Amino acid sequence: MKKWAFAFSTLTATAACFAQTGNPQTLIEFSAESSYLSNGSPDWRYETLRVARKLSPRDVKELTLSQTQRFGLDDQQISGLYATPLSDKVTAVLSASISPSHRVLARHGADATLQYEFAPAWLAHAGLSNRRYNTVNVNQASLTLEHYFLSFSLAATWRPARALDTNASSAELRGTYYYGSTNSIGFIASSGQEATTVNANTVLLADIRTAALLGRHWLSPRWAINYAVARTLQESFYNRNSVHLGAEYIF
Repeated sequence: MKKWAFAFSTLTATAACFAQTGNPQTLIEFSAESSYLSNGSPDWRYETLRVARKLSPRDVKELTLSQTQRFGLDDQQISGLYATPLSDKVTAVLSASISPSHRVLARHGADATLQYEFAPAWLAHAGLSNRRYNTVNVNQASLTLEHYFLSFSLAATWRPARALDTNASSAELRGTYYYGSTNSIGFIASSGQEATTVNANTVLLADIRTAALLGRHWLSPRWAINYAVARTLQESFYNRNSVHLGAEYIF
């Protein structure tokens, strides 16, 4: 399931959480998300505490603790991320997660992404991920082309996936407008088949369409808020409306 404020899980999204300075920085964030489901299931809840350390623009370490409530079941998750430059053009991003309870969330997961700046203001991302749930194993790849121009960026992503002996894919478009020195507001639209939790015991590949508005605004050099509103349509099972709000502190 996507966490909309940070759905674009590459170094681009991770580094954007920090103020634009070359000095080492530490970020602490608390965020909460609530989702309403159209099928009468209890509202979903999602809270996270995240600590990230940036030594340089492409050298980032991150630890996240999460608490979720879905379909009336509580889950906890621990996840970590490590980004490091391999050359002046290539950056590797590795992440992993584990859920001790794994009632609804994946038992564990792992992601690996390479980011390549092949021309000024042009980035290519290629990644692989694996999620192991109680009843299914989901493998997914991702290919993204990202471009920055003026005060904007555009990114297009294709995600082929395999689960339950079935191949599927989805596509995502993201546009972002940057205002001030570090603020941003963006829009995401995605469509296709994705691994989705349809009830407390079942994960399936389902047709999903999503639209989301998200952003980050700095209130001072040390404090920022991030936010997102999203609507997900998967009419065979349920539709979901989500609201996300987070507070960030940098020192």
